[in-house]
Amino acid sequence: MNLYQQSLKIKRDNYSALESAELRGEQRGQKQGIEIGQKQGTEIGAEQEKREMAVKLKTKGMHVEEIAELTNLSIAEIQTLVEG
Repeated sequence: MNLYQQSLKIKRDNYSALESAELRGEQRGQKQGIEIGQKQGTEIGAEQEKREMAVKLKTKGMHVEEIAELTNLSIAEIQTLVEG
């Protein structure tokens, strides 16, 4: 009977350890996912700001070459933004 009880305890301990490890892994993965999403959102926002700035500068009469230099956007992209 003692051997049976010991084997049940070992089985339950192993199950508990596995469940805890899975939970920690999920939490770590969620944290990493959130961080990646925030970084991507920031990058997308920065690109959108560059495009908006390029349109404003062009409407103010600045040359496309100067806008490209300031915003690091291509001349073709700036022309597309202004035309579209």
